[in-house]
Amino acid sequence: MLQIEPLTPEWQAASVAYVRLMPYRNALLLSNVSQLRSRCDVRIARIDSRIVGIASTYLDLPVPNIIFTADNESTAKQLVQSLLDDHEALRTGPTMALLPETQYYQLASMVQVISTTIEYQMVVEPETLVQPNQHAVRRLSKDDIPAMNALAEAAQLTVWDPSALDLGPAFGCFVGDQLVAMAATHFATADAIEIGHVACHPDFRRRGYASACTAALTRAAFTLTPRVFLMVVAENTPALEAYKRLGFRVLERFWLTHFTAC
Repeated sequence: MLQIEPLTPEWQAASVAYVRLMPYRNALLLSNVSQLRSRCDVRIARIDSRIVGIASTYLDLPVPNIIFTADNESTAKQLVQSLLDDHEALRTGPTMALLPETQYYQLASMVQVISTTIEYQMVVEPETLVQPNQHAVRRLSKDDIPAMNALAEAAQLTVWDPSALDLGPAFGCFVGDQLVAMAATHFATADAIEIGHVACHPDFRRRGYASACTAALTRAAFTLTPRVFLMVVAENTPALEAYKRLGFRVLERFWLTHFTAC
């Protein structure tokens, strides 16, 4: 009999093993059941001792959100409904979900989709990573948070939070005393690191500063995990081409979806 219940320590190892079966596709869920566990509400679906699905909402994001994976559509819907039932913000929305194709269509069959944007998951291997040499890059620390906050505002980053430095490394380029570009970490698990918060000051764009930061962070990330990836909006051609020049390649399409519950 299928049971939907909150993730408890008893089921932690089995849940990690379940999402690890697809470590890139499930990388966000891997972070939510491990490094970000205390910041998430995670639900599991199980039949006896076998995990058959996991869903989560990350409570620290400013926008209500859901991610999930399951063995079949029926289980997926029950997991999503469990979170909707217990979180008013998810029910009233708009709520955000970043999902691969199968999960997107499962979600779309039970909610009212407002908008979708295609994002590419891009990956790189240590052997294909290209390190630009034209700009000096250094690792950022908490002493740099005021400069990072200023850059995030100037570059209009939408989900920046200085707590990113608690989740993994960050690197920046300076011109004089001004931080003009940076790349930071969305999460860092033993299985994968997601690069994010890539920003360049508008006055210094198209000069390779953000690429230099991204490459330096990627190289450092490979000392911590075997997999490194980032997400880029499919229509952002300049960013897509810049990442390709660093050695990244498109692995999979994801649907960034905003929806309201039916």
